[in-house]
Amino acid sequence: MSSVNSLRLTGLATGMDTETMIKEMLAGEQKKVDTAKQKEQTIKWQQEIYREVIKDVKDINEKYFSVSSKNSLTTSSAWNTLSLTSSDSTVLTAKGNAGANKIDYKFNIEKLAEAPKATSSQASNGKMIKKDSKLSELGLASETKFKVNVGKDSNSKTITIGPDDTIDSLVSKINNSMSGDVRASFSEMTGEFTIESAKEGKDSELKILNEDGSISNSLDFLGLKTKSYELESDGSFKLDGSGKPKLTEIEFKGTAVGSNSIIQVSSKDGSFTKTLNEKSNAFTIDGVTYNVHSTGSTDITSKQDVQPVVENMKSFVEEYNKLMDKVYKLVMEKKSADYKPLTEAQKEDMSEKEIEKWEKKAKEGILRNDSEMRKFMSDMQKSIFGDKMGVLSEMGLTSHEDYTKRGQITLNESKFTKALETNATRVYEVFAKDSSSVLENMKNTMNKYVGGSSSIFAKKAGLEKTASAVRNFYSDQLKKQAENIKNITRKMDAKENALYKKFAKLESSINKLNAQMNYLSQM
Repeated sequence: MSSVNSLRLTGLATGMDTETMIKEMLAGEQKKVDTAKQKEQTIKWQQEIYREVIKDVKDINEKYFSVSSKNSLTTSSAWNTLSLTSSDSTVLTAKGNAGANKIDYKFNIEKLAEAPKATSSQASNGKMIKKDSKLSELGLASETKFKVNVGKDSNSKTITIGPDDTIDSLVSKINNSMSGDVRASFSEMTGEFTIESAKEGKDSELKILNEDGSISNSLDFLGLKTKSYELESDGSFKLDGSGKPKLTEIEFKGTAVGSNSIIQVSSKDGSFTKTLNEKSNAFTIDGVTYNVHSTGSTDITSKQDVQPVVENMKSFVEEYNKLMDKVYKLVMEKKSADYKPLTEAQKEDMSEKEIEKWEKKAKEGILRNDSEMRKFMSDMQKSIFGDKMGVLSEMGLTSHEDYTKRGQITLNESKFTKALETNATRVYEVFAKDSSSVLENMKNTMNKYVGGSSSIFAKKAGLEKTASAVRNFYSDQLKKQAENIKNITRKMDAKENALYKKFAKLESSINKLNAQMNYLSQM
């Protein structure tokens, strides 16, 4: 109870326990306030529980459906059943994807794919290039403008440099103009300035242009050089005396081009030999992605290993079932009428442990038969099986037979393992290959419920860091309930003040009567 009066001295004349009497008179109003606050607390709990479920769904989504996650089930490499080994991982490494063929090859890396680049350690005027060298010292006489182009899709900004710029500021201006398509750098170890494309291969180019698109001589003062490989008439590399591609260093005149790799591949049994000319040092052949690191020789061998895929799938099923079990309990557990949110008066007579135990019981059943939660379980079940019930059963995935585990799935490990060993490509196609696959359907259904501020659960309870965090069903209910509590409390305060005034008036009357009696008795 509260009042506008800061000090109430009542009962002095009458001897009545005014505080207790007024408290008893206001018991009905206090019950209304307590009931409203209990309802407010229930809504808060409902929102909190909803947000816990939202977090759980998003955690599964990010762990198993994000392409950047190491546990992702939606990438081709997640369904790789080959274990690949390189005899020299400093030369070449390999990683399988779904449906990758078994391999047992010898690789000889004669040349890596290279990006077009230009380098210099000494300016045209003979000055050595340093990080803090002013461009005026290296030969730039006046302000100049240029663009860096790396192909038809290049979208560079105009770069303006002047005599007061340094090599360091030139590096920054070039890098800031290209969004990662070009990298400029200066090595204090080698004393070399470099500008190169991020793309490798013979189709990659690097051009310094004027604003009108013509070749620019804006950076000629740096004395840049570029590599050039001599080619035969058939497009193959000319070789030097040692059998390596013939390389010459030429003056950079605003244009440089990249070059492909030269990789000799042969089978261990000698049944075939092939020369690869790849545009990138990362390439995929027959479902195997190769990453070239340096020249040299290495053997790549493979063996079937389905266990990592099986273990990842088992982990997903366990976490998914845990989520479904939580949701099922929320919509099925009954609420006890004996356990309601505690009032402040009740909490005063209880320990923290008792309060915690009580509130845990009071939260049970507050989402019983929640329509959105029930629909979520149903939609997830449909997204998994749909019209694939038969084929998934062959691969070991079925709905849980226990009716108390509604929405959950069962993985028959031996069936799933056999399916991978027999035809891993088919398993990948059913589970993850395209938009009609099982896991993509599950991902889309999860996004329908927690994917953004307009998703179903967001509208009900709100998603953090979105507009729905403050504009949702439960938050609206809490605002209305807060206003309701405010109005009920205001009415109770008004009645309380009125009662105190009446008792004060009674005290005043009794005081006057006592004074008159004293006067008469003295006479």
